Order: sequence, then structure tokens, then C-alpha cells
Amino acid sequence: MMASTLTALKSKSANVKSFDQLVFDLENSTSEKVRYNAARVLGELGDSAAVTPLIHALKHDKNGSVRLYVARALGELGDVSATSHLIESLREDRNVDVRVRAARALGRLGGQEVVMPLVEALSDENPQVCVTSADALIEIGRIAAAPLIESLKSERVNVRCDATRALGELGDTIAVMPLVEMLSDEWVNVRIYAVQSLGKLGCGDAVPALVATLEDTDENILVRSGAASALGQIKDARALVPLRALIMGSEVLGEVEDMALKSYKIIMAANWKQVPTAKAAK
Repeated sequence: MMASTLTALKSKSANVKSFDQLVFDLENSTSEKVRYNAARVLGELGDSAAVTPLIHALKHDKNGSVRLYVARALGELGDVSATSHLIESLREDRNVDVRVRAARALGRLGGQEVVMPLVEALSDENPQVCVTSADALIEIGRIAAAPLIESLKSERVNVRCDATRALGELGDTIAVMPLVEMLSDEWVNVRIYAVQSLGKLGCGDAVPALVATLEDTDENILVRSGAASALGQIKDARALVPLRALIMGSEVLGEVEDMALKSYKIIMAANWKQVPTAKAAK
């Protein structure tokens, strides 16, 4: 048993390449597999000395799989000197997977410089790039809020969807009223994301608009039930009366009424001391 273990350890040790060997493989190997494995390991090693050869490979390697792993490695290394090169890949690389990895890497690097390129990438022709860019903006944090709010005006529905979703995750209440306006968007998916995001932000300023959405019988059921759920997340006592009226006025509890009942109970539990003076949202 001990002999076989020692043999396995020796074999593993023999297969471990040095930093210089990995860089040599990245720059010189004719095998794409060898090059992208070298890039992957260089990222895992965490040595910033790998940044320069990785950037060179990102710009000049003709294989998309190699550039993909290079972009990932640069994100893992976290060196801001790679930022401008990753932005260039996000904007110009023809390989979708490379653009996706570049977006993820930029999310990890963060900083004001990456915000606008990622916002622009919300309009990428590939939906995976759009979603990943939105996730990267969420990772960056509140400095992305203002550009995302501006993106709500985009003519492209996928941009409005991604921006609406991301604003809910950022947690900045400056987005509340712009998101309220999205409750009137012509596309139902945007309105669904809007009620979800307003619930996550948890600001009472959204209560009147959410109540109006809940009471609009012409509105999509998913939007109305989402509005009911958002009111439960906000826990504002002003929602109690309209929620109760909706529940009591229904002969059968459908999806909307069921969610309204759940939210009603949540708000009652959170505001039990103020319930006698609760007023309907205006």
C-alpha cells in the first residue's frame, strides 16, 4: 500500500510543471490543449508575473478556447493592468465564450473603468453575454447603479430586462422610482423584473405603485402576484387594507390572491403594533 502511494505521489510530482514551463507552453506550444491548460494553471497559481504573458495570449492567440481560459485566469489573478485588454476582448472578440469570460473577469476586477463597457455589453447580440455582463455589474456594486438606470431607456427589451433585474440586486434605493416607471413597460418580462426588484429594494416609496399594479385586473397574473410578493418583502402597513380587500373580494384564491394572503400575514406579523392605525396606500 505504501509503495503504491509513493509511486502515485512521484508520478503526480513529475507531472507538475514549473511556472517557467507553463509560460513557455502558453507562448510556444502548437497544441491548443497544452496552451489552455497552461493558462488555466497560471491563473490558479496566483502569481502576478503571469499577467504579461497572459495578456499577450489574450490579444494574439488565434484559438478561442485558449483565449477563454486566459480571460478567466486574468480575472482570477485580479491585476488591474489587464482591465483595458479584457474590455477590448469584451467589445471585439468574435468568440462568444471569450466575451462571456471577459465580462466575468471584469466583474471580479471591478472599478469605475469597467462599468460602461459592461453596460454597453447588455446590448451584445448574444444573450449569454448580456446576462453575464449584468451579473458582473451586480458584483461591482452601487457604482453601476446610475448607468444601469440610464439603460432602462434602451429600445432593446433584453437590455431593459437585464438592467431592471440588476438594479434590484444592487440594493441602491435611487433605483426605486425609475423601477416604478418600468411597471408601465410594454413588455411583461420587464414588468415582472420590476416588481421583483422593487421587492428586493424594500423601499416604502414603491408601495402605492405596487398596490395599483396588484389591483389592476387587466395586468398579467405573474406581474400582479409579483407585486403582492414585493409588498410582503417591503412590509409596509399601508398595504394591509388593499391586500385584505383583494383577498376578501375573491370567491376562490388564485395565484394572485394566494400570494396576497401570504404577504398579508407577513406584514401583519411585522406591524402588529401599528395594525389598528394602518391606512390604505394612496
